[in-house]
Amino acid sequence: MKPFILIITLFIVAGAAFAAPLPDEEVGDSIPTLERPLALQLYNPPEPQIVPWRLGVYSAMTLGLVGYCFSRMDDWWGRIYCPFHIKHNDWAGDNLAQTDEVSHAFVSYKIAQAATGLSNWSGFKPGTSRIIGGAFAGSIMLFVEYPVDAHNLYQGFGYSDMIANSLGITLALAKNRWPKYLDPIDFRFSIKDLSETPNELIAQTFAQNDNYIYWLTVNPIDDYPFHFGVGYSANHDNPEFAAEREVYLGFGTSIAELAGLYNPKWKKSLQTFNFYELSFALRVH
Repeated sequence: MKPFILIITLFIVAGAAFAAPLPDEEVGDSIPTLERPLALQLYNPPEPQIVPWRLGVYSAMTLGLVGYCFSRMDDWWGRIYCPFHIKHNDWAGDNLAQTDEVSHAFVSYKIAQAATGLSNWSGFKPGTSRIIGGAFAGSIMLFVEYPVDAHNLYQGFGYSDMIANSLGITLALAKNRWPKYLDPIDFRFSIKDLSETPNELIAQTFAQNDNYIYWLTVNPIDDYPFHFGVGYSANHDNPEFAAEREVYLGFGTSIAELAGLYNPKWKKSLQTFNFYELSFALRVH
C-alpha cells in the first residue's frame, strides 16, 4: 500500500474514532428531557474546550496530508498545463459512465466526516466542527477542480464533479447534525478484484477505475449488524470499449457493525471503517 493511501486511511479512521460520543453525551441524547431523572434535567454539560495537544495532532495530520498531496500532484495528474477551460461534454465525455462523479461524492463525504470528527475531538463545538469539516473537504475538492483539472489539457473544470462534491459533503454534515434520522444511511465502496487495485490514489486505467463498486446502504434496524445496499459501477468489456453501467443489489455488513455485536460502543468508535462494504452482491443491470 502506497504512503498516501495509508495517510488517507489513518486520517479517516482517526476522524471516526475521535468522533465517538462520550458516555454522558450518549445518556443525554438517548433520553427525552422530560423523562430524565431530575438531576439530569437540571444538569447542563460544560461547554466544549479546545484541547491544545489534540488540536496540535489534528493540525499536524492535516498539514502532513496536504503537503504530501501537493508533492505528488505532477505524478497523479501530469504536468500538461493549459489555460483555464471547462471539461468538454462534462457529463459523459470521460467515458466513465459517471463513476468519476460518484467517486467525488464518496471522497468528499469521507473527508468531511473525518475532519468534522477530528474537529470535535479537538474541542470545537459541534456546529463549529461541522463548519470546519465542510470547509476542509470543500477546499480540498475545489483545489482538485481548480486549478488542477481546470488547467489540465486532458481534464478541465467539471461542474458535475463540483455538484457531486457538494452532495457528499452535505450528506456527511447532515448525518452529523441529525444522527437519529440519518445514521442508518451510509456511503461505502467495495473492490471487485484486488489484483486490479491501483498503487496510487488516482486510478490510471479504465480497469482500475471500474474495479470499485460504490454503495448506498441502509440499515433498517438499529441494532442489527446487517444492511441492504444499492451499488454502482461500470465496465469497458464491450468491443467498442464504451463504458457500460453496472447496478448491484447487496446484503452486507462492515467491520464496525460486526464489532458492535460484542460491544455497542465499538460500533461508534470504529464507524469510519464502514467505508469498506463487506457484501454479498448481485448484479442486476
